[in-house]
Amino acid sequence: MSSQISKVLYIGNNVQLVKALLPINAAFGAANLTHCHCVNGLEEMLQEQYFDYFICEVPISGGLKERIKQLYPVLECIYLSSQQEGNATSVCFNDAKAKDCISDEIKSTLNCISIPIYYKSNDGLIIACNSYFSNIFGDTPDNLVGKQLQSLLPCTVEAQLTQENETRKSTQPLVLECNLTECCGDQREFLLREEVDLDCNMRVGMLFDISEMKAAKAEVEKERVMLRATADLSQDLIFFKDLDSRFIGCNKQFEKFVGCSEAEIIGKADDELFEINQARMCQAQDAQVMSNNESYASNEYLTYNNGEKHFIFMQKVPLRDKSGQVQGLFAIGRDITEKSMIEKQLRLTNVVFENSRDGILVTDNTGLVITANDACFSVSGYSKEELINVNITSFADGFDSCTLFDDIEVGLKKEGKWQGNVRFYTKMGYLGYFWLEVNEVKHGDDNMNNRVFIFTDLTQNKDYEAKIQYLSKHDSLTGLNNRIALFTHLEKAIARANHKQTAIGVLHIEIKGIKAVNERYGHNKGDVIFRGIAKRLKELASDKDIIARVSDDQFALVIEELENEQVVALIARQIAQQFSGTVTMEGIAVNLTTSIGISICPDDGSDVDSILTNAENAMYRSKNDKSSAYHFYTNELTINSTHQLALENELKLALTEDQFDVYYQPQYDLNKRQIVAVECVFRWHHPEHGTLLPERFLMLAEQSGLMAELGLNMFTKAAQQAMKWHNAGINFGRIALNLSKSELSQLSLIASIQKIFLDTGAKAGWFEFEIEESLFSNDLYTIQDNLLNLSRLGISFTVDGFGAERSVLYSIDKLNIDKFKISKHFIQGVPGYLAGEAMLKSVFVLAHSLGIDVVGDTIESDPREQLINEHQFISDKNQSPKEAMTASEATFYLRCHKRK
Repeated sequence: MSSQISKVLYIGNNVQLVKALLPINAAFGAANLTHCHCVNGLEEMLQEQYFDYFICEVPISGGLKERIKQLYPVLECIYLSSQQEGNATSVCFNDAKAKDCISDEIKSTLNCISIPIYYKSNDGLIIACNSYFSNIFGDTPDNLVGKQLQSLLPCTVEAQLTQENETRKSTQPLVLECNLTECCGDQREFLLREEVDLDCNMRVGMLFDISEMKAAKAEVEKERVMLRATADLSQDLIFFKDLDSRFIGCNKQFEKFVGCSEAEIIGKADDELFEINQARMCQAQDAQVMSNNESYASNEYLTYNNGEKHFIFMQKVPLRDKSGQVQGLFAIGRDITEKSMIEKQLRLTNVVFENSRDGILVTDNTGLVITANDACFSVSGYSKEELINVNITSFADGFDSCTLFDDIEVGLKKEGKWQGNVRFYTKMGYLGYFWLEVNEVKHGDDNMNNRVFIFTDLTQNKDYEAKIQYLSKHDSLTGLNNRIALFTHLEKAIARANHKQTAIGVLHIEIKGIKAVNERYGHNKGDVIFRGIAKRLKELASDKDIIARVSDDQFALVIEELENEQVVALIARQIAQQFSGTVTMEGIAVNLTTSIGISICPDDGSDVDSILTNAENAMYRSKNDKSSAYHFYTNELTINSTHQLALENELKLALTEDQFDVYYQPQYDLNKRQIVAVECVFRWHHPEHGTLLPERFLMLAEQSGLMAELGLNMFTKAAQQAMKWHNAGINFGRIALNLSKSELSQLSLIASIQKIFLDTGAKAGWFEFEIEESLFSNDLYTIQDNLLNLSRLGISFTVDGFGAERSVLYSIDKLNIDKFKISKHFIQGVPGYLAGEAMLKSVFVLAHSLGIDVVGDTIESDPREQLINEHQFISDKNQSPKEAMTASEATFYLRCHKRK
């Protein structure tokens, strides 16, 4: 070999040895080795490719050698086997019959079949095979003839084959899978099928290469396992059905849904697993999918085996074969119950967000506004475009904005929220006051947290609070106080009464008859009647009294600073007159009946529960006993009140028959120690009870509306007496008369007094009116107007009860106030001598500085007598009459005690 060898062809089984030896020779150093196991197709290979060197280790026929030499003279050939193909050692077959069955035609035909085929005798010797079979083992068919088949197979296959041959029946075919390593080293899987030819006493075997099929099957199985695992891991309901709508497979989640295993589900229809309505719905869907060859998708409610209903998004698609024919269906059901609830919550949240009356604003963690609701735009005055992407700190009040947002950050870090009062500027520049709540919303580890600002307008909040406060204390229908307000007021009233040592009257009123209005005209008309009743009750009560609705048709009236039981009795009679018999309200005639119970505090109880309970008990007695329109809790008071009612009728008769007379009592200047006026007092010459003092009838006259008439009667008689004294030359100073609130409230008061002056000839300067100090602060226009006009007439005023209040001080400049008449409470109500002395001194200093006299009635023995005498505020007691005098007695007294 004089030149370099580039390509070598080697046929044989020792390729590793050849690869190791070739590089030893420098001529083969870079040679490209082509390897084959047998000489089959050798001539075709030599024709297609060019080789420099040919090494053959397997037997080859002489004819083939000769043809290679002639066709390829430059090809270097080395034949390592001394045997020639076709001259192999002959094999001795024990079964000649089997050998004779393999004819030359069969042998020549075998190589035309692409399936590896062999023939063997009953004792396992190969009789014949084709090249496809011998190629598996890297040999020629002639070399394999006479060999034991088991020697070519792996040990495990050989043992299995031997066992099968021993156990199987002679007529049965043998089918066996085996793994064989080809001569090239590749492992392949084969299916060995061997059948018995009884006529020839031999066996025919075929090997089917199932490697690709097994690999494909393994791949399919792998995909199946993966798909099944994926399906089982899915939380969706997955199942398959055939054309009869019967289940042919499902996943684990569907097993939970049905409540049984896949094995129990397969082969069953919906009506065997679910309740009938649900089964019919599913079957109708299946029919639509398979008959129309179209997909189906819908949301539906399905009931699980545990009875729970779930909202499912169901999708069903037809399963088609290669030709497009429907063979069943595949379905996936996704449980969207939670998603649906979340969507509903989100929609609800969005509705709340957009329609909230509070301003809601959301920022990122840097303070930039990213969204806001309509209320926020409205309260701030900014549009959406003006507010979004603006830092919230720009709207805060500059005075405290830094502190505000520092506090917010501290609160968010500590508790995740902050709340407090804040001030923010609106678009118009107004500073708004709000209650602000800030919450932090965290989104995980990305540090992209949001802040939610909720603004409540405090002005609106105050309006709401006022409305709630009103509704909490008032009846929504009538506007009267409710039970809560009644209890609260009564508790405070009892405390005030205990401090002032005054009484309280409580009326429990039941008005029946409204139910008939509801039945006849409807509840709307009934409500109108209720409001009308409430209006009239308010008119009957004074401003300082409280009236409440305690139940459907029951009311309570609380009267403070009660002077006597006749005050409350008079009000009870007025209420009974208003709501008894046929009453027309709002154009509707209503037949009403009234029952009234009265309790007095502290006589009938000293706490809220006892007073109200006793008034209610008295009301129930009033319902049963119709002898009186009202009943006191104490029966004696009811009897006495009845007597007072009779006395009121007699009082009207007394005015008609002129049974009243005027008595006089001197009034002393406590500083000058002389008579400065005579005070008028009434006496009633009752035909049965004798002479009655004012305490017995003046209050009754005030309550019954007779006081104005009685007062004018007194003033007329006093004016007539003043003319007599004036004509007789008696210096009486002035005649003082008490003027009550009801008299001062009369629009005709001034005209009536002027007429008396005209009829009698008396002068206005001869008279003075004693007026309670509290009336000077009364807001009633008529009272203030009458006081001013009386002062313009020249009539002087004496402030009766001075010291009880200070309101009179504001009226001194504009009214003709001439005297202070010291209040008994001012002297007697002060605990301790030093305090009383100081207060008395202050009164005289004030009066002296204003040029006003301090007067009083005769003072009885008192611990302060020494103090009074030290200041020479009173004359000798022996000179002062102890009782009021008639006109003739007063005339004599005035003659005897002339003014200096």
